[in-house]
Amino acid sequence: MPVYKMVVAYDGTAYRGWQVQPGENTIQARLREELSRMAKTPVDVVAAGRTDAGVHALGQTTHFRLDRAIPTEGILQGLNTMLPRDIRVRAVEQAPADFHARYSARSKTYRYHLDRCSVLLPFRSRFAVHYPHALDRAALDDAARLLIGEHDFAGFRASSCGAKTTTRRIFESRWLDDGSELIFEVAATGFLHHMIRNLVGTLLEIGGGKRPIQSIPDLFTSGDRTQAGPTAAAKGLHLIRVDYP
Repeated sequence: MPVYKMVVAYDGTAYRGWQVQPGENTIQARLREELSRMAKTPVDVVAAGRTDAGVHALGQTTHFRLDRAIPTEGILQGLNTMLPRDIRVRAVEQAPADFHARYSARSKTYRYHLDRCSVLLPFRSRFAVHYPHALDRAALDDAARLLIGEHDFAGFRASSCGAKTTTRRIFESRWLDDGSELIFEVAATGFLHHMIRNLVGTLLEIGGGKRPIQSIPDLFTSGDRTQAGPTAAAKGLHLIRVDYP
C-alpha cells in the first residue's frame, strides 16, 4: 500500500478542531470523506498534531495509505476541487513505507498572532486576537527565553490533557514584530493540550506587569495550572510547519 505525505492549510474558524468527533464538523472528517470518495474505498488521514477548535494551520502535515497508487498531482488537484474553500492541500508526495506524520516528526512550529491596532479590521478578526493594551516588550522577551530548553510543562496544560508525560523540549521561543502585529513563535518536540495558549496567557500577564518573570520557573517546579495565566483565545494560534529528519 503506497504511503502519501500531504501538507494542508486551513482556516479553523468553522471547525471543531482536527480530530473526528461524532456529529461534528472537523478537518479530519472532511479530508477522510473526500479522499475516500476519490479512492473509492475508506481512507484514514493521520495528522502530525491535533489542533483545537478555532485553531488554524498553514502547514499541517498528514499521511494516508491507499490500496492503489494515484498520481500525486491528481490527488492535490482533485482534493482542492472537492474540499471547501477554507481547507486547501498545499503539497502531496509519496513517502517511505515507515513514514508517520506524528511519530516521524522532529518538531512543530506555531505562531500566536496579536493585533495591536486600536481598531481590529474585519478581515483580521478570524486570525488574530485584538490586544491594544500596553506591554513591556523587554519583559516579554526575557520571559519567552526562559521557556527554551527541556522543562516540565504540567503547569501549562489543560485539565483535560491526558498526556502520559509532561516534559517537553522547546527549541525556539521568541516575540516577532510584523507591522501592527506582535507574534509569539514557538518550536518544540511536541506540545501538551492548550500548552501554547496557556503560555501566551501567562506571558501577556508578565508583559502587562500583572505577574513577575520568576513565575515561569516557579510554574516549572510546582506544575500547578491554577497559578498560571488564562488560556488565550484559539483564533490567534496557527500551526506553521512540521519538520522531519
